[in-house]
Amino acid sequence: PKAIDGNINTRWSGSGIGAYLTLDLGSTKSICSVSVAWYSGETRINTFTISTATVATATFTQVYSGSSLLNNDSQPITFSSSSVQARYVRLTFKGNTVNTWSSVSEFKVFQAGFAHPGIFVSKEQLAYVKGRIGAGAAPYTGYYNKARSSSWGQITYTAKPVSVMVCGASNSNDVGCTDACNDGLAAYTQTLIWQYSGNVSYATNAIKILNAWSVKLTKIDMDSKNNSKSNGVLQAGWLGEMWVRTAEILRWGGSSGWTSTDINRFTTMLNTIILPLVTNGWIWGNGNWELTMAEATMNIGIFTENSTAYDAGLALARRRVPWYFYLASDGALPKAPPIYTTQAAIIDLWHDQGIFKEGLAQETCRDFTHTQFAMASTTNMAETARIQNLGLWAEFQARLVPAFEFHSYYLINKPSPSPSWLCDGKLALQNMPTWEVGYNQFYVRSGLPMRNTTALIQTYRQALTPTTTNLMMAWEGLTHASVGSV
Repeated sequence: PKAIDGNINTRWSGSGIGAYLTLDLGSTKSICSVSVAWYSGETRINTFTISTATVATATFTQVYSGSSLLNNDSQPITFSSSSVQARYVRLTFKGNTVNTWSSVSEFKVFQAGFAHPGIFVSKEQLAYVKGRIGAGAAPYTGYYNKARSSSWGQITYTAKPVSVMVCGASNSNDVGCTDACNDGLAAYTQTLIWQYSGNVSYATNAIKILNAWSVKLTKIDMDSKNNSKSNGVLQAGWLGEMWVRTAEILRWGGSSGWTSTDINRFTTMLNTIILPLVTNGWIWGNGNWELTMAEATMNIGIFTENSTAYDAGLALARRRVPWYFYLASDGALPKAPPIYTTQAAIIDLWHDQGIFKEGLAQETCRDFTHTQFAMASTTNMAETARIQNLGLWAEFQARLVPAFEFHSYYLINKPSPSPSWLCDGKLALQNMPTWEVGYNQFYVRSGLPMRNTTALIQTYRQALTPTTTNLMMAWEGLTHASVGSV
């Protein structure tokens, strides 16, 4: 059937309310979600149900009822927090806002458990970009050459692990902190080069870098009341983002040569050193911290196949995103963590910003650097959730789209002075390499206008700028530049 041929340009159609499409999985399996891509999904909202059965002649049990979003992308639908036993999965059409035809471009069923590689970038995306590089296509080839010539892309790169990592506020104390982040960027860069070149020597060196840390690191010393040790949880978050993203590709992205002994030791390091520092989040202060910790927790959950950790990361993301990105429907004041109980406290948290408009973020008036850190962690999580067939993009879209357009406007136009209502007319504008993931989702997949973001992306791609790696932001043009729904 054309609804399961992997081609978004073909479709199955049924006429009339109650038309249905049933998939036979061949045997009874544990499933928990499906995805549906609707034909002309950008112009009509479809109402439908999902039901299952273990025997073709049995009565089907409804497990989901809902409506589609206005886009052409495959829309994840999770109908069970655990799993449902089913051989037959049925999509039943209940009507749409245009006519009585049910037209489905793609219908997929997902078994319970995590998809691998399933952190930030999928095997299909990696294969697509490899093909584009092979064809010499822009911007992929330019970014690929830049990665290979960078310090992080050198096969002679050597890790600098420490036993006890100590990270102070504003780099006031740096025992292994910067080195750990740079080592993570090098391992990730060389893992991508391995994927795109087929040269396993790059994977071998990436593995050496991760192994060096898992062998030596025993502790990240953290004390929130001591400025010389107060950044420990944030550092753990950064490592849980980049180290684990890299490890996921090395483990599941092909024959890298990473041994089970090494993987188990790396897993132990994550579970005993990194995860305890990030899994409970950080309710105080600037939200980029907690969003980083949320992504790290999700990543560790996927890599170690720990659904409790994965769910904890999701919960952190879902609580912090509404506190971080303002919507007019929030009211005169932004939503805020419960420890901020007065108008004065909330305005102070938002760096003395007292007028709130859609698109504004909690750290906009601090600087655009930390705001983009938060945007990166948020879009990274939504992309990871998409690979795991969970619709975080849909949950966060109303807040993220205005934030993307708002901040890209100022990065492009750089008004001087800035509007007096915004940050007292003083904006700290910095460019960070964190726009491709959200642009691919909102403009390429979903067809939203994104005029300011488009202009910013075009500027970046033409010059292969800004800096292509920074903490959790690295080589997005090599993984997400207009890759669409692959």
